[in-house]
Amino acid sequence: MTAVIRPRRPGDLDALADVLVRVHAVDGYPVEGVEHPRAWLTPPRQLAAWTALVSDTPIGHIAVVKANRDDDAAAMWLRYTPRSELDSVAIPVRLFVDPKHRRLGAAKQLMVAVLEYAHAQALVLVFDVMLKDRAAIQLYETLGCQRLGTFDHRHSDGLVEPAAVYVAPPAGAA
Repeated sequence: MTAVIRPRRPGDLDALADVLVRVHAVDGYPVEGVEHPRAWLTPPRQLAAWTALVSDTPIGHIAVVKANRDDDAAAMWLRYTPRSELDSVAIPVRLFVDPKHRRLGAAKQLMVAVLEYAHAQALVLVFDVMLKDRAAIQLYETLGCQRLGTFDHRHSDGLVEPAAVYVAPPAGAA
């Protein structure tokens, strides 16, 4: 069984919302957003989104959003680069795969879709990940992403959790 990746369609949202609730029950991810999963799946500043499917059934998701100065990852990126603008910076978000369909490579395929999109649009990808999410960190590092640093992520409910910021490899990087 293999996953197929395609741009997300509006008709995918209900099935993806159900998958998100299952992911949260198993992984505690996301910390926020499960109360309104359809809204969480369509973040502000979204540039594009993809769905992973098995037998035409949505099993995973990723989106990419335009960065702004309020994003933890973007703020750290600005500290590590001489650039002062975020016009060419985007953030991959909302990556998850149904626990019943893991180990098919869907998460990697979803990240590759975002990398290809970013390269085609001449975007730099920066993003954060909670340090507890070791499988995600392993995926990002396997894809050549480099850790810029760590910080304390503050959730809207006051929870503080250690996180890391990564930058994806540029187009043409080996």
